[in-house]
Amino acid sequence: MSVQKSPIKPRTQLTIDVILFSLFIIVTLSKLFETIIPPFMLHIRFMFHALHGIAGIAMCLVVAYHLFLHWAWIKAQFKRLIGGQP
Repeated sequence: MSVQKSPIKPRTQLTIDVILFSLFIIVTLSKLFETIIPPFMLHIRFMFHALHGIAGIAMCLVVAYHLFLHWAWIKAQFKRLIGGQP
C-alpha cells in the first residue's frame, strides 16, 4: 500500500481550518448574544441576527470548499469502507 502525498498544502489546510473554526465561533456567539440581549435593544439584536446569518452562509461556503479540497480522500475512505480493504 503506497501513501500518496496530498496535493493540498498544509498551510492551505490550516488556513481553511482556522477560518472554519472562527466562523463557527462567530455563528455560535452571535446567536447567544442575540438571545441574551433584552428586547428593548432591537438595533443591537438585529445586528447580531444579521451577523449570525452572514457568518452562517460563509461557514456553509467554507465547509463546501473544505469538502471539495478533501474529496479524493473522502472517496478513498468510502471505497475502503465498502470494499473492506485495510
